[in-house]
Amino acid sequence: MKVVLLIKLKWVEHLQRKDMAKARMATNALKWLFSKPGATKDAPRQMMNAMDLASRLGPDAVFAGMAAAQTPGDIGDKLIVGGTDFLMSGIPGLAAGRATNSGLVDQMASIGGAYASMPVSDMILRGKDKIGGGQGLSPYERLGAEQQEQMRSEITQQVMQAYGVLPGTRDQYFSDPSTGMMAG
Repeated sequence: MKVVLLIKLKWVEHLQRKDMAKARMATNALKWLFSKPGATKDAPRQMMNAMDLASRLGPDAVFAGMAAAQTPGDIGDKLIVGGTDFLMSGIPGLAAGRATNSGLVDQMASIGGAYASMPVSDMILRGKDKIGGGQGLSPYERLGAEQQEQMRSEITQQVMQAYGVLPGTRDQYFSDPSTGMMAG
């Protein structure tokens, strides 16, 4: 019994050490990501201040906000699009800019991340719609389907009106019943 308990205790300690190692590795990665480029011996990991973060992540936040504002749908759809765009453009931009010490590479990676976020957010939005009882469409697909239905009904009404099928239209009084042509 003592041997089994001792083995379990050793296993738990082993797992805790592994978890601590993972946490330490994640902390080091975040410190590296949010440290200023151009490290020196005196300041190998000088952290970015608020102004540095604003200049690096500000454009990502602005464009993510624009994507969210232009997305049709409810506030949840807008938050999903904006959040996905910001995370997938900001983090790669920071990492690439930090790795190369280049602002241009930061911007290029941010643009690439923003484009990569589009299918990801569409997939999340389709899942949200499906869970909510919909057909599993993104807001743009839902808007397109609504516009197609509206256009179909307008064309049907125009055709019916042109052939005098709709009651109350003037065309039916002026058409020749044998040919359907206008007898004006």
